[in-house]
Amino acid sequence: MIHQRGCPQTSEHSDAAKKVADTYNLHRVAQGYDAIGCWFAAALEDGSSDGTLYDSKPQAIKHQKNNEEYYTYIQIVPSSMTICDAEIMINVARRAYSNGMRLSDGDSRRELIKRLTREDQVAMSRGIITNPKIGRL
Repeated sequence: MIHQRGCPQTSEHSDAAKKVADTYNLHRVAQGYDAIGCWFAAALEDGSSDGTLYDSKPQAIKHQKNNEEYYTYIQIVPSSMTICDAEIMINVARRAYSNGMRLSDGDSRRELIKRLTREDQVAMSRGIITNPKIGRL
């Protein structure tokens, strides 16, 4: 597997990351510009999705049937998502959850900062692990 420049993964990407990237890109291509701004839920365990695009993050959370804490919520933007990007995104979500942060609070103003560059995402991931205050946000 060829990694993008700056990808911190040295081995094969996980199946979860491949599923997240596939789901994202399928929605982006199939729906075109109509998908931009919509959300989907991806299971933290294996990257699977119900295949539905939602108009808002709270709607995506609501439709996970009281299991919302086992998912991460991803917004479709104009660019595509690589497997390297998906791996970083799902790892950040898993680390946030394991450190007490909940991404399923749809009404909260506290959110992880959306990815700007791969380096920003990796730095944020490292900060979640080393910041003792993260569980008290």
